[in-house]
Amino acid sequence: MIKRSVAIIGGGVSGIMLAAHLDETKFEVSIYEKGKAAGRKFLVAGDGGLNLTHSEDSVEFINKYTAPEFIKKAFQKFDNEALVKWFSSIGIETFVGSSKRVFPLKGIKPVTVLNAMMKKLEEKNVKINYGFSWKGWKEESILFLSKENEVDVKADIVVFAMGGGSWKVTGSDGLWTDYFKAKNIELKPLKGSNCEYCTTWPQK
Repeated sequence: MIKRSVAIIGGGVSGIMLAAHLDETKFEVSIYEKGKAAGRKFLVAGDGGLNLTHSEDSVEFINKYTAPEFIKKAFQKFDNEALVKWFSSIGIETFVGSSKRVFPLKGIKPVTVLNAMMKKLEEKNVKINYGFSWKGWKEESILFLSKENEVDVKADIVVFAMGGGSWKVTGSDGLWTDYFKAKNIELKPLKGSNCEYCTTWPQK
């Protein structure tokens, strides 16, 4: 069987999870990450408590999404329970907290979770290319900048997993949207889902 080539642009959790679940007997998978390491935002976010998912009923869970109908089909094939089972399969056991959120067992650090995910990619022979910044399209390829050199990459399937614009230092700068707009591809404005705020804490 001739494998189809898949190029995943972005080495965040979305790109990692996709690569971890593609059938390696059917696909030859490569991740292109502009930074020096994958999953940087995952590690930073994990410092505040690594909430992996929620334990509520999947029907109620899906209605928490902004566009539940859009994601429904995919979610029914791989829901929050399936995610917990998958983490267990790669050695990351979890527990349900008082808020019904799901966390790694106490003592398991974010880097341990990330390393387990990256080990899975290694087992599946996923190739990860660091220092590859996506710069748009050519007629039959996608264009990257690597060490100040332009690199053309051809793939049967290209997946864009570049995230939003919420955390520039981790690579989530949202600059990729400019290349879509240049091709007259309509995008909805990026919106933040988490934010910090200052408040006066009452004295006891």
